Amino acid sequence: MSATLDQAVNQIVAGLRSLAEVMQDPDSLHFASTHIPMERLHACLPLLSNADTAFAFLCDRDGAGALVGANHPVEYLTRSLGLSRREAFSLLEQGKRLFGEPEVPQPDDSEDEAERECKEREAQARRKAAREAQERARKAAQQANAEKKRIITNELKHLNEHADPGYEELLAQALEAAEQHTAEELRKFVRDLVKRANKRGRDYNGKKDPLAAWKKRGIWLGEPDADGGSHAKVYLDAASRAKLEACLAAGDHRGSNMEGDDAADRDKRLKHQRRFDQLMNVLDRYGDATAKARGGAGTVVLTLTLEDLMGADEYTEFTTNTSVSLTPLDVVRLGLAGDSFVLQLDSATGVPLSLGRTRLASVEQKMVLLAMQSVCAWNGCTKPGVELEAHHLESYLSGGLTSIENLVLLCREHHMCNNDHKDGAGNKGYFDRDPANGDVHYYPANGDPPRHTSTYQYRNSPGQRVAHKARSRHGGDRNRPQDPALFDPDG
Repeated sequence: MSATLDQAVNQIVAGLRSLAEVMQDPDSLHFASTHIPMERLHACLPLLSNADTAFAFLCDRDGAGALVGANHPVEYLTRSLGLSRREAFSLLEQGKRLFGEPEVPQPDDSEDEAERECKEREAQARRKAAREAQERARKAAQQANAEKKRIITNELKHLNEHADPGYEELLAQALEAAEQHTAEELRKFVRDLVKRANKRGRDYNGKKDPLAAWKKRGIWLGEPDADGGSHAKVYLDAASRAKLEACLAAGDHRGSNMEGDDAADRDKRLKHQRRFDQLMNVLDRYGDATAKARGGAGTVVLTLTLEDLMGADEYTEFTTNTSVSLTPLDVVRLGLAGDSFVLQLDSATGVPLSLGRTRLASVEQKMVLLAMQSVCAWNGCTKPGVELEAHHLESYLSGGLTSIENLVLLCREHHMCNNDHKDGAGNKGYFDRDPANGDVHYYPANGDPPRHTSTYQYRNSPGQRVAHKARSRHGGDRNRPQDPALFDPDG
């Protein structure tokens, strides 16, 4: 089977190279002579998409993450196939749903034996129907391109656990209809299928799941746009919506959250802006009340050098421990009070100089590491500081100290990819410092050369920028007096 696969891939690669050569000079071609072959090519692309889906299933089933020293197969797909994490997760979900065991809700335990047997028979019938639907879905998937598969996967995420029909049946219906619909039409078609199935859904007691909306609760934050703002999407169950509406209602009237007897007359904000300001007011109060008890967890941390500060204008962006950077105006609006910190690094050496704060904190070490990294130290990972954990390069159990020199920040997923014993077990490598320059490197288990993190956000963190400049100066400015501290270390 492996030889057949190699032969098939070799033929495809040779054909694509030949196609690329022919299309290299479009001026020598005409639409009339090219559109039919290109239409044939695109008609076959769903077959490649199906092969990708099956391969993703193999990656998940056989632990492909171990090949790159990780636990999750998404790391293999992103590193070896060049997929984005979003694409990789979507492909893994498709593979699981098309080739894995169908997921059918398990019946609740019952003390009555007859009732328990009845529920089990019903569950078996659902499993049989799900497998039959899955087989239909696999056949239909051969005609749906990758984009339509992604649309279907994304829309089916909104399906409830006890929807009627279940996931496999809706997947089959959606894939069977994919060829007759454009991508935009297909999205609306699947959305309607999900809505009707959720409405008809009942659990094994013949009742609608009362927690269906609560199980789907969540908040999703979009990427910052050109203005630095982001869209947020929130799904609320009824009780949570009632609580949120009650909190926001206090900010509905003009002049809310403003001082002065004439606040209402001066308030030119629209209603949705007043509600937003009220939400920020609620968050500020929560931060003031709880941040001290948490020892600084959940706070906003801003990192900068004196050089950054002196050269700043209204558009300068400073790195934070969140997924966004802040301009000076954002910093002023944030207030840097109560639950916010500023960590200053020397602009020549990168040595932490001073910490601005309004209360005691137990997270100074993590702030220093954040300034040196901004994101997870695993190459390609962009998870921000609020999601990172301090990792001991020399494990704590083997005597490693909890010191800046022995710590690096990793996200939870990649923290689990480190082999503390450094013996190559599980094909997992380890993080350590380069004795020559002190940089943190990842040392693969197979003996390949150590990898320095080249993630864009990591390289542009204040500490890495300073370290790069210091190395490029060959000791020039490193001998100058240290930057003056912005904050009194004894204050």
